[in-house]
Amino acid sequence: MISPLRIALLDDHALIREALKIRLSLEPDFKVTGVYTTSRDLMEGLRLQPPDLLILDYQLADGELDGLRLIQSVRTQHPDLKIVIFSAAERPATVNMCIRAGVNGFVGKTQQTEDLLKAVRMAAMDRLYLAPTTSAELETPPSHRFLADHHVTNLDETLTSYPELSPKEREVLRCCLEGLSVTQVAAKFSRSRKTISGQKQSAFRKLGIRTDNELFKMQHQLTEL
Repeated sequence: MISPLRIALLDDHALIREALKIRLSLEPDFKVTGVYTTSRDLMEGLRLQPPDLLILDYQLADGELDGLRLIQSVRTQHPDLKIVIFSAAERPATVNMCIRAGVNGFVGKTQQTEDLLKAVRMAAMDRLYLAPTTSAELETPPSHRFLADHHVTNLDETLTSYPELSPKEREVLRCCLEGLSVTQVAAKFSRSRKTISGQKQSAFRKLGIRTDNELFKMQHQLTEL
């Protein structure tokens, strides 16, 4: 583990940014080298002053590059950078997608600060961190080697494997696989929550599944074919 560990962080809430900066700076083996508000500022900062580890919020303000797209962008340009997600989006489906995208840990904002410090130190040692409750909810906790050797599946190719799905149903499932909730999908496409929920349930019936976990399990199986 590099000491001091150079850490950058991105969160669009000022109070959380300042609190994290202060708390991390109290650790003698940590050095906060960058604090960012937007994804654009982050990408520029990583280019000018690359850290050893990035603490990244999963959901940012409207109009921002966030979620899986931001993780993938960071991974593409900085393949050796350790990434720990610190987010309120704590659904197992979202955690699963983040881990499969190559992050080194996921800490929910409902967890204790000490859990984040533990996640950072584990990630720095090339070990994967998940909260015990999260690990239990994921049917098969992924190994770090699996994460290093696999990239996120092309979602369009996965969904095209099911021609019985309508274009709008594929669109909704694609968003679900990216970790968005029904409410977020409705806002994204300016549709009602009822419409999006109906399209999602219709797609689930056609696929013969009932839950988000089953959807992610199906995608995982297709990845291994």
